[in-house]
Amino acid sequence: MKLVATDFDGTFSLYGGDVPQENIDAVMKWQAAGHKFGINTGRGLSLIGLELAKHPELEPDFLICNNGAVIADKKRHILSSVCLPQSLLADVLFFLIRERGDAPMLVVTEEESLSIHGNPAESLGIPGMPETTLEKAAAREDVVQLSMNCETLEGAQEMERLACEKFPDLVGNINRGYLDLNLAGADKQHGIDRMLKATGWQIAPEDLFVIGDDMNDLPAIEAYHGYTVKAAPKFMRDHAKKVYESVGAMMMENL
Repeated sequence: MKLVATDFDGTFSLYGGDVPQENIDAVMKWQAAGHKFGINTGRGLSLIGLELAKHPELEPDFLICNNGAVIADKKRHILSSVCLPQSLLADVLFFLIRERGDAPMLVVTEEESLSIHGNPAESLGIPGMPETTLEKAAAREDVVQLSMNCETLEGAQEMERLACEKFPDLVGNINRGYLDLNLAGADKQHGIDRMLKATGWQIAPEDLFVIGDDMNDLPAIEAYHGYTVKAAPKFMRDHAKKVYESVGAMMMENL
């Protein structure tokens, strides 16, 4: 049995666009051959669910969401999660409000995404979502991620630096100008590790195919000698074992 874990935005789907048909066709053939297919994304369960609803023929065998903080099976039942301790969450939220003022932010729980001061992901074509207040968000016990659009890669890196210096228990996962803050240990590499442990699947290293296109994919690409797509930034192409035109092309070559 082989296994593919692919990033979604910019890798399996076109960035800000739809999923190419060649990728869908490749998944059908891959799973028909008895192999496993799943998505390894910075999105939460609710937001990746919006995309999968557009393609009901797609039935991933697993979902690694929130940069590895949430693991779900094919029926989207949560197998494991890494939540921010409530005391840490409150401190981080108030810190971010001080640093960013009324800039939009997502508070992502195990199963839903809530917005404070608007939706920072509108540029990705993600529709509106329920709003919450800072006080209500700080009181939750199921928050796995805080997400914001910092506009540029440099802005995201600076915000990551400030937050992680202040709170060493955090890790920043960056995708273009977007910054996700998770509890340390929640990244796409450890997400794959935790998924394999939760499912009990025994996959030989040469049968594990990891592919992504940006900085938050890098830990998994390096750990698993993974792949990237032609449209990825140069630093990703430099780190990848091989560059493919698409996820579908990778799957068909290794079927």
